Amino acid sequence: MSNFKYKRNQLYCEGVNIKQIAESAGTPVYIYSYQSLVDKYKELSQAFASLKPLICFSVKANSNLTICRILTQQGAGLDIVSGGELYRVAKIKADPKKIVFAGVGKTEEEIRQAIKTKILLINAESEQEVEEINKIAGELGRNVPVGLRINPDISGGGHHYIQTAKKEDKFGISLERAKEIFLKREKFPHLNICGIHFHLGSQIATSQPFARALKKVISLTKQLRKNGIKLNYLDIGGGFFGSANKFAQAILPLIKGLGAKLILEPGRFLTAESGILLAKVLYIKERKDGKRFIIVDAGMNDFIRPSLYNAYHEIIPVVRKPQTANRKPQTDIVGPVCESGDFFAKDRKLPLVKIGDFLAVMDAGAYGFAMTSNYNSRPRPAEILVKKDKFYLICEREVYKDLIRREKIINE
Repeated sequence: MSNFKYKRNQLYCEGVNIKQIAESAGTPVYIYSYQSLVDKYKELSQAFASLKPLICFSVKANSNLTICRILTQQGAGLDIVSGGELYRVAKIKADPKKIVFAGVGKTEEEIRQAIKTKILLINAESEQEVEEINKIAGELGRNVPVGLRINPDISGGGHHYIQTAKKEDKFGISLERAKEIFLKREKFPHLNICGIHFHLGSQIATSQPFARALKKVISLTKQLRKNGIKLNYLDIGGGFFGSANKFAQAILPLIKGLGAKLILEPGRFLTAESGILLAKVLYIKERKDGKRFIIVDAGMNDFIRPSLYNAYHEIIPVVRKPQTANRKPQTDIVGPVCESGDFFAKDRKLPLVKIGDFLAVMDAGAYGFAMTSNYNSRPRPAEILVKKDKFYLICEREVYKDLIRREKIINE
């Protein structure tokens, strides 16, 4: 994370001292680096430059309006999975012809709004959904471009909650069923079924699962060509992490001969390293056996990934002290939420800290704020963007009145 680094033992984001943000904005707070976002987008676009792909940022990873706008200003499209996300991206005046819409349970209203917005592609996940899109398109007098999300029955590895392409998962259509839909496309006169989509999951460290999925797609496209069917779009989803160049080198040779526009849907790749969650140490408990609990003011409602996925995130002090090398074992970093699952780290060797110190949970820019909740009636944190030597509030911290704003008390 080159844009989060120590200067004179103080943690900085670009040109701003993190401690200054903590003292100004309070904690817990999410902090994002503008330059990291731009750098990651350029890294990916340059790696795949030979095919000029459409890179659609996965909005579910971080749906903040400013974050989405920064990426669209760089040329990104957007991958959405709900009507709410479509509403959000409309607020930043995103180009509809750079929006793709996936999701296994789209409602009639969501489909209707997507058609009215004239987005690039709706990726359907069942034949019933294809029928529903066709019906609504007919009512609106539109011809709608549709892709079929296939389920290639391939494991991407990692936690089973973030795998999405095994046959037992709820997502997508089998290749056999997809072929049948393509072959009877005349049954859907209001649709242009012109794309194939797959998404293998998240945090996939190797290109091999993508290569296996692509080989199945290539076999399907060859069968379709024999029946006079040509694809306009190939959407291979997101989920990869690591070197964009190595990923591109493995994937490009397989794709180049297909003649379809390549669509990528990165989320975590673009935003994870661009953000941190900042928390303040409230209390420190130590047992006789040496086990420590560092209790911070952020909880699982602010960042659920460690609890939900057992995800590992490095945690570092904002002020690095001379005794940083003196690390004690068996340290848990936990929050104030009344659940044993409310933790950010277990049994870590961490530096000595004291009450009032600030800790940074690294790589928290994806699926961090987007998955926050008000559990335990805790207001959601603020979000800050850093650009060079300035920082900006891009989402206000909730206050107590926000917790009950939509509730009604019935007196009978």
